[in-house]
Amino acid sequence: MAYTKTEEAKEFWMLTKGILQDSSVDTEEAGVIKRWLEEHRTGDEFDAVIAKLDKFFCDGYIDRFESKELIDSLGGILRILRTRS
Repeated sequence: MAYTKTEEAKEFWMLTKGILQDSSVDTEEAGVIKRWLEEHRTGDEFDAVIAKLDKFFCDGYIDRFESKELIDSLGGILRILRTRS
């Protein structure tokens, strides 16, 4: 199913809204975010976050420092998606 850029931004916002509200990302949530980014990238705009997630998954879980770093990255992704809308 092809999404418009606006629908894509809204979908990502809905996906991350709960994560941003509780300011924590667990391993399952990080996996969902990674899959979404891989499925919706159109160039290299998400590569840095995907690489960061791959590194985080090396030990099998997301610690609190990685969670904070990922939360900070989500804001950047939302900005990218808004500019593509």
